[in-house]
Amino acid sequence: MSALFAAGCSKNEPLRIGYVGTLTGRHADLGTAGRDGAIFAVEDINRRGGIKGRPVELVIRDDRDDPETAKGAVRKLAREGVAAIVGPMTSTMAVAAVPVVNDSHVVMVGPTITSNDLSGKDDNFLRVYPTSHATARHLAHHARRRGIGKIAVLYDLSNRAHTEGWYRHFREEFEREGGRVVAALPFDSSRPVGFLALARQALAARPDGVFLLSGGLDAAMLCQQLRKLGVALPVIATEWSATDELILHGGSAVEGITYYQYYDRSDGSPRFAEFREAFSRRFGTPPEFGAVYAYDATQVVLQGLAAAASPSKLKEAILARGRFSGIQGEFTIDRFGDADRKPILMTVTEDGFKKME
Repeated sequence: MSALFAAGCSKNEPLRIGYVGTLTGRHADLGTAGRDGAIFAVEDINRRGGIKGRPVELVIRDDRDDPETAKGAVRKLAREGVAAIVGPMTSTMAVAAVPVVNDSHVVMVGPTITSNDLSGKDDNFLRVYPTSHATARHLAHHARRRGIGKIAVLYDLSNRAHTEGWYRHFREEFEREGGRVVAALPFDSSRPVGFLALARQALAARPDGVFLLSGGLDAAMLCQQLRKLGVALPVIATEWSATDELILHGGSAVEGITYYQYYDRSDGSPRFAEFREAFSRRFGTPPEFGAVYAYDATQVVLQGLAAAASPSKLKEAILARGRFSGIQGEFTIDRFGDADRKPILMTVTEDGFKKME
């Protein structure tokens, strides 16, 4: 057991939890949003007196979108005696980091990890976001309802653990519904990408629609190139794209994109309205989906620590509770640490992200 939790610790000594996310590099928008959500949750609990009379301290580490750096960050946080880790924010970083956290006493709670490679396992990794399998099924049904029979898929291998599983499950369901993938084009956003050439390759297959599995910036660049080529096809995507980077860099070219997510920006409930206003005052910008899920993940950790007889019993405390009240409704965590929520169909309009159903 870490010295942090030894009997001799002062009651007022901070209870430390870690945060690991991509804070530099191409996918830093998601990691930064997650960091701010975790900070906001910690500040909230400290205003209410901390955990069992102890203030909570957040220890932040940048994984630099590099698996070895992510493993090193988790290893260092475990050595430093954190009670838990929130993060990482992308599936590839999580797949790299989970074996390290499983070799320690520390529980890690992922805010936005969808990889099916980590599901159904009794280990130290828990999450507050559903796996890609269920969401891919919903999106495949939606594509067919939109009249897409032939689709071109462009997916980013820099987050392979997310995109390859997503593509595989989507393709299985899309083909089961009578559709056909006519082009599957991988690229790696960690290296120079020829977006115009990718767009041309996709269109050469004569699809009825395009499926983008990428971050917001890369999705924006691909939509810009499709627009330049003068082809107006329906575009579907995943929530990974749904950040302000998409609209900032895509402009009118990204309008009409549809995707499923578990975050409703237009939520008018009093709880979310209060959260959004307070978060905006604190950070100068409305919360992205990554901030909301990181806040929820941090709350799961904090509530578990408050209920556990000792930090070493954190996982048991979280799984025993099972059901949590998130910023946007309830979600569950099963005995393997996998989450379930109800998905929401969204689109991009000239006014931003809008709920469709």
